[in-house]
Amino acid sequence: MKPLTGQPDGAQAQQSGVDAASADGMSSIANILIVDDEPKNLTVLETVLDSPRYQVIRAESADAALLALLKYDFAVLILDVQMPGITGFELAQMIKQRKKTSEVPIIFLTAYYNEDQHVVEGYDSGAVDYLLKPINPAILRSKVSVLVELFVKQRQLEEANRALSAEVAERRLVQMRLSELNDTLEQRVLDRTEAHKRAEEQVRLLMAEVNHRSKNLLSVVTAIAQQTAANSPQEFLVKFSSRVQALAVSHDLLVKSQWRSIDISGLVRGQLAHFGDLVGKRILFGGPPLHLSSAAAQCIGMVIHELSTNTVKYGALSCGKGRIDIAWEADNTAAEPVFSISWTEIGGPPIFAPTHRGFGTTVVTKMVEMGLDGETGLDYRSTGLIWRFSCPLKNVLEALQA
Repeated sequence: MKPLTGQPDGAQAQQSGVDAASADGMSSIANILIVDDEPKNLTVLETVLDSPRYQVIRAESADAALLALLKYDFAVLILDVQMPGITGFELAQMIKQRKKTSEVPIIFLTAYYNEDQHVVEGYDSGAVDYLLKPINPAILRSKVSVLVELFVKQRQLEEANRALSAEVAERRLVQMRLSELNDTLEQRVLDRTEAHKRAEEQVRLLMAEVNHRSKNLLSVVTAIAQQTAANSPQEFLVKFSSRVQALAVSHDLLVKSQWRSIDISGLVRGQLAHFGDLVGKRILFGGPPLHLSSAAAQCIGMVIHELSTNTVKYGALSCGKGRIDIAWEADNTAAEPVFSISWTEIGGPPIFAPTHRGFGTTVVTKMVEMGLDGETGLDYRSTGLIWRFSCPLKNVLEALQA
């Protein structure tokens, strides 16, 4: 056994119930503090608690006990109640007031304080147990063994948590550095290939537009046939033929993409010609006269065509009550004049935002934005789809084209 000034002696640690050193390298030998003003009582306790699992440290006064608590971490404290100067109860209260030792379990031993009020006072002082002398060695060893086992497991858990936290922090640091390196590498690649990618994107969009528009053409023809037959079966052949012919003319204009000085009103009317008598009734459009450049006519015409295709499938023109309002304006009051146009659907079936971005959405957003350096907005309201676009007025006027 070691005196108060001694250091834990790991050489005596043997594998007995708990390994002398755990897997993480932390010693499982637990310190036990025994406090009694009678040396013979301390010797008895040392004998009872003799085990390679324990480092028993003795103190013959409250002051010596407090010094030991500053030097060592203890698994359990065994205090005699009756001591000169400071009683065991008072010492326990002092120990509990100190943050580092407030959770250390305390067992009181006494040969005199055996009344119920004394036992209650002991537990009120923070004790986990209150034993009367003469003690039963087996009971004391059993109680101490449980408390030591809890202490060792708690320390092992704390050590594992510290190691895990350190590993997590290190992995986060490595991940952050890898992310920074990846970002740098990606940026370099983007900087070197930006012009090439833009050219490839334009080619891809044009090829996809040809394929997509061909499929849309068949869908629109089918929708026109169904709507014409439902509304006027007797005049089906005449009306259906005229609408298909108007659709073919509009499609040819877009494919060729060779418009020059196109009046915006004529452009919109041409794109919607396949709706026949719906124009002016369920399809209304208007705005100031503007002559569009070929580039602007191509972009806006593609959008009108795409929106009209969508509306007969899912929007206002897929039923018999919906209508469409198309409006454009040129705001010359701002420092830089602005062109704006909107497509508003009213009275159609309820709509919902799509779960994925298809090519049609690309046409009415990204493509027109790239072509005219403007901004678009899509609002999937329950009352109907609303599309808006605005850009500098100079970007759409025919007079500014080279």
